[in-house]
Amino acid sequence: MKGRYHFRVKSRKTVFEFEIKRNITILKGDSATGKTTLLHMMYEYLRTGRESGYSVSADGAFYVYLHREIGRSWQDILYPLRNTVIFIEENNHFVFSKEFAQFVRNSGNYFVLVTRSPVKTLPYSIHEIYEIIISKKHSGMRETYHELKELYSNFPVTENNRADIVVTEDSNSGYQFFTELFENSRVLSAGGNSQMLDKIRQLQQGDILAVADGAAFGAMIEDCLEYTVTRTGQRISVWMPESFEYLILRSGLISSKELEQILEFTPDYVEAGEYVSWEQFFTKLLINLTRDLICRYSKTCLNAYYLREKNVQKIAESFPEAVKDCLKAE
Repeated sequence: MKGRYHFRVKSRKTVFEFEIKRNITILKGDSATGKTTLLHMMYEYLRTGRESGYSVSADGAFYVYLHREIGRSWQDILYPLRNTVIFIEENNHFVFSKEFAQFVRNSGNYFVLVTRSPVKTLPYSIHEIYEIIISKKHSGMRETYHELKELYSNFPVTENNRADIVVTEDSNSGYQFFTELFENSRVLSAGGNSQMLDKIRQLQQGDILAVADGAAFGAMIEDCLEYTVTRTGQRISVWMPESFEYLILRSGLISSKELEQILEFTPDYVEAGEYVSWEQFFTKLLINLTRDLICRYSKTCLNAYYLREKNVQKIAESFPEAVKDCLKAE
């Protein structure tokens, strides 16, 4: 399953309109923000169609799991589904289990999980964590119009950050690159995204720029940002590009006829049953595109081609201005 799926869910008084474009989407928010209302409208439409009083238009098949049914487990209900966007209401604690995580990885379906707690068994993107808001753009409608708002889209915030220390999630190619780029900083590896916060906590002095793969950092972002905000006497900024491989692909160093198309319409190329995160997809794409070239890419040891000064600068040219400011402040 791949691609984007547009949904429009409507009653006489309420409209929800949104798009799902990755295999894992998280829907957060306090009580009375519309999460339960949305899922119940979709569930009733699946059950009785127009007789429910609701209408649902969708680009593909969908299913809504509200709660366990008598005599049927979640496995009985969900395992047979194929090429389906599966919505799961909160308070279904099986979503935090290793068995469910394995099902998500292997099923090839898309999942929309309503939960206020991070699902640390799954590698989901920081860009697919949303809350439901009432849109002011549609204030003239008779119905109340709701849409999804991305929660973590305004990072990094690096004002006055000197980047004395750069902490990378990666311990291999990405770490080697950032060591070369931030030559006047102390560059450290956290040894994986789940270790980022522990590594930052160990550093008591110096401004910190933490770099993590945003494509799989969703479960860690809340704890990480909460800590950086409450820390006093030390500037800590978190930058979460899709992945290090993504930075290389969009830098212009790699020549490919279809690369621009892939980067612009990525959901159309990422098969959910093959890639649990876009980080995996971009890594394989970069390896395949450079397999027989002088710039052959390896995730374990960075090709010297990418450490040449002009190529380091070429990759850095596509960084957000906030990160470039950190480079200038070194």
